[in-house]
Amino acid sequence: MPGLRLESMFHRRLLVLVALTLGGMFLLSGQLARLTLASGAELLAEAEKPLVSRRWVETQRGRILDRTGRVLAVDRPSFDVEAHYSVISGSWAYTEAARDARREHGEDWAKLSDFARDALVRTYLPTRVNELEAIWDGLSMLSGVPRDELEERRTAIVARTQRLASSVWEKRRLARHKEWAASRDRSVEQPTLADVARPIREQVAPHVVLRGVSDGAAFEMRKLASSYPTLLRIIDGGRRSYPFESVDIAVDLSTYPRPLELESFETVRVEGVATHALGWMRERVFAEDLARRPKTDPRTGRLDLGHYQTGDAVGNAGVEMAFEDVLRGERGLRRVRLDTGELEETLPAAGADVTLTLDVMLQSRIAAAMDPALGLTEVQPWHGNRTVALGERLAASAVVLDVSSGEIMAMVSAPSFSREQMQTDGESVFADPLLSPWVNRGVARPYPAASIVKPLVLVEAVTRGAHDLSHAIECTGHFFPNSPGKFRCWIYRARYGMSTHTSVTGHALDAAEALARSCNIYFYTLGQRLGGARMRAFYESLGVERPYDLGLPGASAGFLGYRGREVIEPNEAIMMAIGQGPISWTPLHAADAYATLARRGLRIEPSLVRGRKRPDYANLGWDAGAVSAALEGLRQGVAEEFGTAHHIAYDTQREPIFNATGVTVMAKTGTGQATSTRGPDPDGDGPESAPVLRNGDHAWTVALVGPEGGAPAYAVAVVVEHGGPGGRVAGPIANQVIHALQEEGYLPGGSAETSTQAEGVEPQ
Repeated sequence: MPGLRLESMFHRRLLVLVALTLGGMFLLSGQLARLTLASGAELLAEAEKPLVSRRWVETQRGRILDRTGRVLAVDRPSFDVEAHYSVISGSWAYTEAARDARREHGEDWAKLSDFARDALVRTYLPTRVNELEAIWDGLSMLSGVPRDELEERRTAIVARTQRLASSVWEKRRLARHKEWAASRDRSVEQPTLADVARPIREQVAPHVVLRGVSDGAAFEMRKLASSYPTLLRIIDGGRRSYPFESVDIAVDLSTYPRPLELESFETVRVEGVATHALGWMRERVFAEDLARRPKTDPRTGRLDLGHYQTGDAVGNAGVEMAFEDVLRGERGLRRVRLDTGELEETLPAAGADVTLTLDVMLQSRIAAAMDPALGLTEVQPWHGNRTVALGERLAASAVVLDVSSGEIMAMVSAPSFSREQMQTDGESVFADPLLSPWVNRGVARPYPAASIVKPLVLVEAVTRGAHDLSHAIECTGHFFPNSPGKFRCWIYRARYGMSTHTSVTGHALDAAEALARSCNIYFYTLGQRLGGARMRAFYESLGVERPYDLGLPGASAGFLGYRGREVIEPNEAIMMAIGQGPISWTPLHAADAYATLARRGLRIEPSLVRGRKRPDYANLGWDAGAVSAALEGLRQGVAEEFGTAHHIAYDTQREPIFNATGVTVMAKTGTGQATSTRGPDPDGDGPESAPVLRNGDHAWTVALVGPEGGAPAYAVAVVVEHGGPGGRVAGPIANQVIHALQEEGYLPGGSAETSTQAEGVEPQ
């Protein structure tokens, strides 16, 4: 019996061991099957990686074209030259002279005082200085860039780097001082700048001193760089070229206001043509780029041939950024099996082209007209500007819309800037709080709408039954009988004393004359009748607070009503009828609204990129009679002596604002009461404590223009920041926009004498 029990126990243990063994074999078999069947291809590829040579083939970024097919941005092969900061600053010469002195004097060097060492180093210094000069002379000769220009670049880099270093050191000092103050240990001396003045990265790194070097020059420069491998480097810089970065425009000064008029042409170099719209590239790949387009899709495992790699250029603003994925393209990939020689090749796919609705030469002509050297964007005696000194530069913007299509033909923001200026002197672009060159004023900065809204308010009031065109309105000088100090007509408070339009004309005003004379009382009346809710709906119908879908970053929707409050109060509605109070919009809004007026109530969403989407139409249902009255008022505003867009006055002399022949111009001027432009807040106490840099009214002129006797073909909106009276300041610029349309063949009457030349590109 005991023997049987022992045998039984043995069999049970054997069965358990067999079961465990079989179970383990089953698990191993399952894992083997999983690895073979489920992940076999992946693991095989991983194992074969050492046997496969992979080489990426670069693609070409798509071009950006204007409406006529001119190339605005294109990839071109070229090279950049980097020099180490020590070569740029000149400190390399002293450092090398010190090494020469130590090497030559060996053991004696340690015995010398600092003064003696310095004296000894200076005996070796001329040789190294001459060597450094030879480097810069060589770069100048091979690149064709004058030596004095290279010196200017060196000086700018050193100044910029020193400013950055001083800022970093001061922050370090303040942090150390904070620690010192908190420790209360006064046995330790208070930290100074000398304690924290360690070199920053920019002081021990290379900087680009030459851009866009040709193949031949780069080949010769490599020979020079080979003698100084740690100091000079030739890198692939052929990322992006902007053929119309600089354009020379011959401006006909015979069409300018009399104080600026000359019977001649003057050539103006326009820098940074359409920079705001086109944008620019950055040479750094950020973490968000890698996250947005990883090399391998984490969900599908699919290889993205358009993924980012170190050294890639990425669209960083404007159309370059907005259409990054369209323009970018995909790399090619060449795989070769080293064991079999088998080749598998995926060809690169170039990025697609993007065509803008802009005409770059029209853009250039308008930008030339805004050059302060020609005087229209400098404060002039006839401007009547009471807040900005004579000769001061004024920032401005102009937008031109094609009435028939809603396409943006020009969108100029002045001052602009070139990409070279941004790279070499970024502070002048991004740290100027007054002129703010980086702001795209055409679409990104809203302004008080001012009196340019009056024809639109007229149409809305008649359409909504708030006004009858057969009813004239008396100009009483001030809207509320018992409050002569507010809600006044401009004529009542101007140099005319206590006059009113009714006392001047001898009659109540009809719609067209009220527009031409810009009578505030007439439109206060319409605003009161419309009320707050309908006034809000009216501005919303014109696109205010509904962002434009241009495919362009940073476009402003404007502002309607006071922040945090939807309701428009009755008195606010009255002010909004003359474009004041809680309403602001951009020049694009203004041009869009006037183009809608020219289409008699058909609104077409403005577009900047062709083929991006189908046009968005909306019929606002405007009253036909009201539209006709508004257009007649705009015509009278230009054609009649009493029109606010008719003339500029110089003491006792007058001359027409608009002087182009062969066209019909209808226009409205406006003077927008604006908040002050303030500088940085030094104490951090809030915007109100920041210094006032400039104040005064913004000047508006918006016009519709077409062939003489024909329908309006183009809407033009011009605003001049703190310019003062609209007609005197913005009007002459709007006049030059019309001449630019003529010169580019969009309107009859252009001169064959004008010439254009884009830098590096023949006119097309």
